[in-house]
Amino acid sequence: MCRILFAAGEGERIRPLLDALVNASKKDPYKEARGRGSQHKDGWGYLLIRDGTERYYRSVNPMFHDIDEIQTLNERLNGFVVLMVHARAASQGSVGLLNTHPFAFSSRRGFSFWLLHNGDLDKERLVEMAGFERGDLAEVSDSYVLAAYLCRHLGGTSKEDVIEAYREAVKATRTSFNTVTVFQDTSPEIRAFITAYSTENRVKDPKDWDYVKILSLEEDGLFAIASSTVELYHPADWRVLKNGTALYLRINPRERRVDRIMESL
Repeated sequence: MCRILFAAGEGERIRPLLDALVNASKKDPYKEARGRGSQHKDGWGYLLIRDGTERYYRSVNPMFHDIDEIQTLNERLNGFVVLMVHARAASQGSVGLLNTHPFAFSSRRGFSFWLLHNGDLDKERLVEMAGFERGDLAEVSDSYVLAAYLCRHLGGTSKEDVIEAYREAVKATRTSFNTVTVFQDTSPEIRAFITAYSTENRVKDPKDWDYVKILSLEEDGLFAIASSTVELYHPADWRVLKNGTALYLRINPRERRVDRIMESL
C-alpha cells in the first residue's frame, strides 16, 4: 500500500504537506507496526496544474531519493495550484514506470483524467467487469486495471457519471479503495473525485485503520486530503474522513475556489 496527497489552494500552504509526504514515504511508523517495513520506495509521481499548465512526472526512484525533482516541484508551488502525489509500496504488479501512479488516460468521450489509488483490489474481478483479456494485463497492477476500467466505463465527468462508475468499481475492493482522480475536459473548471473506503476488517483492526484511514484538511486558502502518516510529520487540524466517503470537487482556479459535494459510496 502507498501514501497519497491531494491539495488545491495556495502553493505556499502546500509545501509543508509535500515535505511531510516525503518524510512519510521514507519512514512510516504505521506501516512498520504492521510488520511490512517502513518505506514506500517503489516509485513515485505527481500531477501539478498551475496557471493553465500541467506538469506530469513519474519515476521508479523512491520519492525520498529524488531530491532534485522535489526541489523543482517545491519551487513551482506558487499561486493557486492543484497537486496530486503518490508514493508507491508495490503489492501487485511489477515495479516500473508503467505501474507508477498517477495513471494518465484519455477517454473516447472527450475528457482526460489522472488517477492514483491506495489499497488492494481484486484484479481478476476488475478484468472481468471491464471485459478485458486477462493475458493482456498479466504484468500490470490492480491500480492500472482500475484506471483502464474507469476509462472504459466513465460516461463523463459529471457527479452522476463519476459516482455511478466508482460505485461499481468499489465492489472489487480487497482492502482499501482510497483514490484521487483529477478530470480535465473543455470546461475551465477542474473536477476532482476522492474516495475513502476500506473493508470492515481493516476498519476494525486498530493497526490497519491507523494505516489506511484518509485525512482531510480545510483552512483558508487550502483544501487537502492525505494518507494518515502525513499527519505525523505535519500536525494540523486534520479530520478523519468517514469510511465510505466520496468527495466531488469543482475547482475554479481563476476565482481560487474549491466547491465540494460529499457523497457516499
